[in-house]
Amino acid sequence: MYEGSPVDLQMVKTISADAIFDNTIHRCRVYRYDVEEDYIYLKLKENDLTVISLDAKYGCHISTKKELLYCTGVVKERFQSEDGNMLVFRIEDGFYSVMERGIL
Repeated sequence: MYEGSPVDLQMVKTISADAIFDNTIHRCRVYRYDVEEDYIYLKLKENDLTVISLDAKYGCHISTKKELLYCTGVVKERFQSEDGNMLVFRIEDGFYSVMERGIL
């Protein structure tokens, strides 16, 4: 559904009291979207997986051909695979359309 779409992932809130807030925008690409479980599997473009906190809530912008979508959630898992650095992102409260492409 969104496979191959570029993603901007940015921390919006820390969950753990001792977590460090980092508002860096991390570039990813949708690898797979699991509609039933509300998980997005993301391929992180950066080399260091540890820049992504498992103790934070993230905002996720997905750029499709027709619109820009936004959702929030948490990274449940991060791992290296033969396809690259992968993140398992759990969506909370669904998607919101930020804007339609081509409309001013």
